[in-house]
Amino acid sequence: MSFSKKEKRFWKTKFSFGSKSNIPTEIEHFNLRDESFTNEELCFITSRIRRIERLDLDNNLIDDDGMPCLQNLEFIRELRLKSMNISDRAIDHLLYLKSLELLHLGSTEVTCGGVKRLSDLPNLKTLIVSPPEIDESSLDHFLKKRPDCELIVNYKPYKSSKP
Repeated sequence: MSFSKKEKRFWKTKFSFGSKSNIPTEIEHFNLRDESFTNEELCFITSRIRRIERLDLDNNLIDDDGMPCLQNLEFIRELRLKSMNISDRAIDHLLYLKSLELLHLGSTEVTCGGVKRLSDLPNLKTLIVSPPEIDESSLDHFLKKRPDCELIVNYKPYKSSKP
C-alpha cells in the first residue's frame, strides 16, 4: 500500500519516518495520549502497525467514527480510550479486538448497556468505565458472564448487587 501525500506528511512530521519501510509493524507501547490525533490519523497508524501490546489514546480527538480503524489490528493487549468522545456506537468495533485484556473507557459516553455487550470479549481481564447512569442489571450481567474480569465503575471496583 503506497503513501498518499497526506499520510506521508503525517509519518514524517509526527514520527520522523520518511519512508514506509521505516514504520514498524509491531510495537510494545504506543503512547499517543494528549496528542490531538484524529480518526484519519488513527487509520494511518493501524493500516501500518498491526500488533500493539499497549495503545494509549487517552484524551484525543478520535471518536466513534474512528473505531472501525482498530479492526485493522491483528493483536492488541491494552487499549486506553479515556476522556474521548466514544459511545455505545464503538462497541461493535471493539468486539473485533479478541486479544484485548484491558480496556479503559473511563470518562466516555459508553453506557451500562455497552458494558453488557463487552462481556463478549473473550480475553478481557480489566474493564474501566464511567457510564452516564448506573444500570445494575447490565453490570451484574457482565460480571455473571465474565466473573474473571475486574470491572471498575467510576474508578471503583464493582461488585454485583446480587448475593
